[in-house]
Amino acid sequence: MSTEPNNTDRTNGAASRLLNRAANTFIHSDSIHEASRTAVAVEDDNNSQPLTWVDSLAQLDRALSGGLLRLCNSVIDIVLLSYGLYYGTKTCSISHAYAFLSIFILVFDAMAIATILLLFPRNWRLRHTTLSEETTSNPYRTGTRLRNFFYFLRFISVCTSTAYVFTSKKPPNNDCELIRFYLGVVCFNTWVIFLNWPPKPSLPARRSLIGEITLFLFSIIYNGIYFGCVAFAMSGNNEQECEYNRIEDLYFRAPLKSFAYVGLILIVCRVCNNLLYSAFNRLFYRLTTLRTFFIRLAALHYLITYLLGVTSGYYYSVGAVLLFQPRSGGSCSIVAPKLYTVLFVWELIIVFSPLVIWCVLIILCCLGAVLGVCLASCLPASITVPLLRAMGGRLHGNTGTPHENPPASPATIDALPMIFFGQASDEFNQKECAICQSDYEPNEKAKRLPCGHIFHEPCVAHWLSITRICPVCRHRIPSTGI
Repeated sequence: MSTEPNNTDRTNGAASRLLNRAANTFIHSDSIHEASRTAVAVEDDNNSQPLTWVDSLAQLDRALSGGLLRLCNSVIDIVLLSYGLYYGTKTCSISHAYAFLSIFILVFDAMAIATILLLFPRNWRLRHTTLSEETTSNPYRTGTRLRNFFYFLRFISVCTSTAYVFTSKKPPNNDCELIRFYLGVVCFNTWVIFLNWPPKPSLPARRSLIGEITLFLFSIIYNGIYFGCVAFAMSGNNEQECEYNRIEDLYFRAPLKSFAYVGLILIVCRVCNNLLYSAFNRLFYRLTTLRTFFIRLAALHYLITYLLGVTSGYYYSVGAVLLFQPRSGGSCSIVAPKLYTVLFVWELIIVFSPLVIWCVLIILCCLGAVLGVCLASCLPASITVPLLRAMGGRLHGNTGTPHENPPASPATIDALPMIFFGQASDEFNQKECAICQSDYEPNEKAKRLPCGHIFHEPCVAHWLSITRICPVCRHRIPSTGI
């Protein structure tokens, strides 16, 4: 009997699961996914606290229906649009297109936040539940679907508003210019967030010294070129048309010199933040006795990075309104054309360079899909199914879906025997923890797995809260019989 139909079904099933995981990776890219827990873990740990601040933010993100990272932007957008409508409608008719579109975006933002807050109490009670198919497809996903529905309606309004704000001709009077300014800032910032996802919370990643130096040097060179070009263009420019004196200058003119000053300050803050992060990364895995302090310091660094990202997003959104059509730099572009040209070019590079990366990624994904179909058609299922499952396993860490090696329960982790390094027999002659890669000190406490490998207690506790396999030999830790 031929087995080709069965092989085809198995291959198609594996390919379908892989595509579903890839889709979830991009659809829920603005959510913080914590490690999934088994039912045993939930039953044994109903009152346990998250291991780190990352787990705390992940649980808060679940309670907020996956909208934690964008909540700050939504609140700022509502404030800006409300301010623009309140003062702008004194000179601009409420029936004008700018006011009409601002109201639409404002309403959809408010409805999305109201949905999140209404479902917050129920989601908060479910924050410790298992991330199984039943949980993620019924009660927990309700808030996410409603939030995404309102965000979709908002996205349609933003597309229409962006086209209208940046393509319409400048009116002879400035009656509606205040509303147009805030509407343009909110719309453009939406695209900035779409192209540059907010940074997700995480503990420092271990990188080699060469890799750390390379990344930092790239940051220095890139930001240094920007700083030098803008500072050179600003030199000798004392035109009053390019300086900010009052709030009306943002609405009706283009104070590009003051705008450039703020950009230089942001660049310096970003470089200093990158420098601190590089030094912090090197110390995190070496001073193990200060691990708790560094974890708290990582939370503070993430807060600073997030606030810098939000500030930069709105900064470049203001720049888009000042530099692009219909304002096009105002009178400052006439008296200081060099400054206008430099800021305009860098605005395009910084804001739209991610779009080029996205296009390259889409092309690579399409080529990968075509290659996958060819492999599935030409090779037997005994080869394609394990290959597709392995590729799906690589995507699993981003989707947060259940996998074949779920986390170990807290009871299982606590039951692991504690030893003192150098006093217990070690068949593997281990000198360092394979997780944090730091050397053991004499008489230092460590946890021994059933396979015989030993690790630092906090390291292995965090590892087993993600998966129950040994990081060295891939041995699966049983729930009982330890």
